Amino acid sequence: MTLVAYGTAINLALKNAKTKLEDLKVLREHAVAVLAAQGDLKGALKKLDKEIRSRERSAPKKKK
Repeated sequence: MTLVAYGTAINLALKNAKTKLEDLKVLREHAVAVLAAQGDLKGALKKLDKEIRSRERSAPKKKK
């Protein structure tokens, strides 16, 4: 899986006054597509955290 750090790319583009308007629009389109492909990532992470906590509670305790 390829991961592109769009937050970093966006911040760098915004800091550079020479970044063309068209480049900003293309960056926005790509970032929107990546965000849409993630679905409800925040909700999925909450469910994942809940499942991890549940499994930790039911896991056998390790002896020290």
